[in-house]
Amino acid sequence: MVEEVRSIDITEQVMIKATPNRVYNAITNKIAAWWGAPYLYTRLAKDLVLEPKLGGKFYEVWGIGQGRLWGTVTQIKKNEWIEITGTIGMKGAVQGNICFALEAKGHSTLLTLTHHAIGQISEETRSGYVLGWKDLLGTRLKSFIEAGKKYGVGFDPPPGLHSN
Repeated sequence: MVEEVRSIDITEQVMIKATPNRVYNAITNKIAAWWGAPYLYTRLAKDLVLEPKLGGKFYEVWGIGQGRLWGTVTQIKKNEWIEITGTIGMKGAVQGNICFALEAKGHSTLLTLTHHAIGQISEETRSGYVLGWKDLLGTRLKSFIEAGKKYGVGFDPPPGLHSN
């Protein structure tokens, strides 16, 4: 069955008790520490990499020379924002982008994620991404930065979640 063409527009915000530099570092250099199952393309994933440079890749590693490309860094300004364009882990004919924007707010950082995509997107996929971003950012990333908890690749997900 071919899904009809739909779009998604998601905005998620979370306040994190850390500097923009710490948040940016967690998003770019330590993404595998907090981003894990069930938000990976496959259970074969051994690592998740985001290369923080223009043209850098965002991808899952399944083994030597094996994996899945999620997107390419199309805009970047250290400690302020990073935009990635690609499938962002969606199956089928889909094109989208995500942007992590960081804004200092006193001793904290307001992280605003926007995710826009168009293509063969089911309602189930759209709903999954809405809930997934809440968990990834509001639970996993926030807990990793503020308390050092790791829910990423190779670590157990937060209580109440099960990997697929």
